[in-house]
Amino acid sequence: MLEKILRTVSVAAALAMILPAAVRAEAEFTMKVAIANPILDMHHSWTPHLVLKNEIESRSNGRIAVELYPGGQLGPVESTVNQVRQGIIQATDASEGHFATTYPPVQVFSIPYLFLSRDIAWEVVDGPFGQELIDDMAATTGIRPLHWTENGGFRHYSNNVRPIRTPADMVGLKMRTMNIPLHMEIVSNLGASPTPIAWAELYTSLQTGVVDGQENAIATFLIPKLEEVQDYMVLDGHVYSVNTLLLNEAWYQSLPDDLKAVVQQAGRIARTVNRGLTTSTEIMGLEYLKENGVEVYAPTVEEKRLFQEATQEPAIAWLKEQIDPKWVDGMLEATAEAEKELGYN
Repeated sequence: MLEKILRTVSVAAALAMILPAAVRAEAEFTMKVAIANPILDMHHSWTPHLVLKNEIESRSNGRIAVELYPGGQLGPVESTVNQVRQGIIQATDASEGHFATTYPPVQVFSIPYLFLSRDIAWEVVDGPFGQELIDDMAATTGIRPLHWTENGGFRHYSNNVRPIRTPADMVGLKMRTMNIPLHMEIVSNLGASPTPIAWAELYTSLQTGVVDGQENAIATFLIPKLEEVQDYMVLDGHVYSVNTLLLNEAWYQSLPDDLKAVVQQAGRIARTVNRGLTTSTEIMGLEYLKENGVEVYAPTVEEKRLFQEATQEPAIAWLKEQIDPKWVDGMLEATAEAEKELGYN
């Protein structure tokens, strides 16, 4: 099944990355996009970018040429984020962990056990609050998130020491996290030792025992085949992990209004593709992991409440000391409104 989920894209799809010479010659603007992950057919980390390229080029009638550079060709994500900020390239695919130090308010997405369901998260990130974050980041950093997509969706803890059913089972584990201070705070509040490690070094770090476990969404867990070095997973869903395409703000503002609209339209379509793929990959991937020896545990409502009680209030208090509290309050209010709007209370 894994081959079906993560099979290499066909030659035809790879060739689709290459803009025809005639169209390239007519392009008024070039959009170089750095992508950390390799080309994976029908996967949330690649396919939406191929869709974005096609939509932008076709809707702009070739006035914008989109060049995709997958597989880390232009360097690790931290480097490509800086390249976007400096205007060396126009865009890069990045999760919140890759720019949380550049724009700390993005950590409001990491308030633990915040969203009850994906549709609540979508309502929040696509609404006024999500747009306010986009506009503020563009104004203060020179980098504009095009949209808020899923970095695989809800994140879960895994390890190769013991099953995790309650916070007590986390005590003493060395847990890899992204370089997000709040993620590390959450792990600490659960009694484990947070260790930020680069994505490219994750598999080896787990294999050699540098860390015991890690936390990622199922769709992301599958990319480097972590089932080979992880025995246990708990479906606690502690954080809804976001991804985005970061744009150089000066380049974006240099586009005429009609081409800005094209980029936004294409972004909405790519965002929808991303979410569909993460949701479906999660379902198939979960079955694959069980079939391949990973012991997966779904906590009861009471057990999940123990995780929430151990982490949410301390995380909110910590976060309000690190960033303007208006962002924290805004996220909590937007979430409550979304729950009411969607009939959750």
